Amino acid sequence: MSLNSPILRSLLVLLLLFAWAAPAAASPSGTGLSGFMDGEGDDDGDDGDDGEDDGDDDSDTNESIDDALEQVNDALGMAEDAMQAWEDWDSLDEREADCGANYTRDAGPVVPSSCADSDACRRCYEDAVRAIDFNRFYIERARCITAANVRMANSAMAFGDSSSGVHGVTGLSWSLAGKPQIEKAVADLKKTYVRKAGDYLHEIDRSMRQLGQCEAEHFGERDWYQRYGWLYVNFMRAKYESAPE
Repeated sequence: MSLNSPILRSLLVLLLLFAWAAPAAASPSGTGLSGFMDGEGDDDGDDGDDGEDDGDDDSDTNESIDDALEQVNDALGMAEDAMQAWEDWDSLDEREADCGANYTRDAGPVVPSSCADSDACRRCYEDAVRAIDFNRFYIERARCITAANVRMANSAMAFGDSSSGVHGVTGLSWSLAGKPQIEKAVADLKKTYVRKAGDYLHEIDRSMRQLGQCEAEHFGERDWYQRYGWLYVNFMRAKYESAPE
């Protein structure tokens, strides 16, 4: 049920390497930011035109400062995306292990039942409730695991999008190979979740109908499912039917 984490983790490592190597590839000579180092040592000695060029020099300097600030902001954004991707990656196994650990029967909606307090139909009631609890536990666990993997994939793609603009080669590799693979893995995972969630929801609905039969047989509550069970099942569908984003 889990996303193919080794693929995503390998792609994330490659993205980190691309992001760190791209600035050096873009500036192999190690030159500084444009506007701050350009022209140093190229003074031709013609100081007579300095007065005429002051306006152009000021404009060029301001433009260079703006460019430099934009580069700094881009670098900070990329670093933030990288840290988020790394944190989501590093905590993925722990979050998966915790899925279902805090599950309790009282976590969902409650429906009234006369059979719960009756010796006559307690066996019928317990069988239905046992099946409901079983499927509720596993649908919650499936959603939790899916959400953890989707979150890591989204962080990896956000980092890839921000770092791919550093260098043309990196951007091309990311758009043609890296991102499509992650998107496909996420799409496949969501399809698997929706299919499994449908199975669990079907069993929950079947058990609710069984519980309604218990109420009808022992207490004459022939519309119990329509009054209570249907609402419970639709609450569960609204919460679990769609894959997490």
